[in-house]
Amino acid sequence: MALLLAACAPLPTRPSAGPIADVPDDVAAASATSLSSAFSTRAIRMDVADRAWRVIAGNFYDPKMNGVDWSAVRRVARARAAVAANDNEFYAALKDMAAALGDSHTMVLTPRETLDRRRFVSTRIGMQLTFIDNRVVVSEVEPDSPAARAGVTVGDILFAAGTTRFDGAFIRTALADPRLAHGDVLAGDGPEALPTQALDNERVRVLRAVRREMRRTALPARGGGLTIDLVRADGALLRTQLVATASARPPSAELRWLDGQVALIRFTRFVPELRAELEAALEEARKARAVIVDLRGNGGGLIEMFRWFTGRFMGEEHLVMRSLSRDRVDGRSQNIGEMYVGPDRFDVAKAPLLQPLAVLVDGRTGSAAELAAVVLAEQRSAVLVGEPTCGCVVGVRFEYVLPDGGGVRVAETGFVSARGARLEGAPTQPTVRVTPTLADLRSGHDVVLEEAQRRVLKANLR
Repeated sequence: MALLLAACAPLPTRPSAGPIADVPDDVAAASATSLSSAFSTRAIRMDVADRAWRVIAGNFYDPKMNGVDWSAVRRVARARAAVAANDNEFYAALKDMAAALGDSHTMVLTPRETLDRRRFVSTRIGMQLTFIDNRVVVSEVEPDSPAARAGVTVGDILFAAGTTRFDGAFIRTALADPRLAHGDVLAGDGPEALPTQALDNERVRVLRAVRREMRRTALPARGGGLTIDLVRADGALLRTQLVATASARPPSAELRWLDGQVALIRFTRFVPELRAELEAALEEARKARAVIVDLRGNGGGLIEMFRWFTGRFMGEEHLVMRSLSRDRVDGRSQNIGEMYVGPDRFDVAKAPLLQPLAVLVDGRTGSAAELAAVVLAEQRSAVLVGEPTCGCVVGVRFEYVLPDGGGVRVAETGFVSARGARLEGAPTQPTVRVTPTLADLRSGHDVVLEEAQRRVLKANLR
């Protein structure tokens, strides 16, 4: 592999987040019928596959490549790239190559996908699922989404998709299927790692099976939609067809007061677009007896935003993480760095928030949000309330640019907490495990938030 890396013609780079100018706003999705000029010949496709492989090989934070035979992965990717008949097939070869690492952040994106990612655009039906008492249940419905317009509500039981019933037999088969022990983003899975606790493990496995079946069921329709059957709270049946649509879900932040005593700060991404809003929320929260930070559904963002936000809760500087990266000289060893977080030394007028603190987490708390949860728990004794996190915590420094404007994203930094907690592939367990029941969902009863409020107020009285 060393000889191959030496021959590498590096791909250019662009920032890993934020606006970009090298992809037009109206760029089309990858073609399923033809090859673009950027990938028109067999020799070009094999060369691009090699360059993408080498970028990952030379920059992935683990020199052992997660235990994967990376040379074997290259052979398969080159062979598939050589015979690709259209851009879709070519990108599928590159995507499968990156996915072979089993890493939550290393991936290949088409030009349309890389542009949409930066604009927080995705194609979805607008509902989240959970697994409660051997039933697949709707846990969240996005406003103004296909699911919302179809009348889907939180607490509905998803009984079937197409002709497949999500019954006891389906669940038993899912739990016995070894393929569901590992996530497959291309099959419709999210990036979450498999938790170690039995109930959480079962939940992730079953939901992977459900999502894969929903994706498989919808594919033959080619945009015609997914037919699902739901059981409502009153026992009535609802059959509806959902057509996934592309829409933006911009980052958001809010401050709420609970009984005039506890400040609840909820936000969805660690991105600069929310800096001013979060700054105002933190200033307002100074008056609170206690603070709750809601990171449920927060997919992460920029490391700089994580450091700034968590630093606002620190009275002094702390060693919070050790970073792992490839040695840039020999490429075969790993460097260990130290990450410190503390108050803003350039703005000493802003005193830290040192009240009792709770952080709400769930399976969609990922990346920088997971870092924040762990740091606040370890360094500020914050109580983590909810369900295990995603277990998908690595850093992407750049996006490497393919000839047509597509991108290769590589996990160039891994993290271990100051107390030695592994993060990537190891969901963080909450201090207080709280799982909503079906009745809680149907009544709108946020038991996770209520338990956190009880805990921080009790701590405030000590």
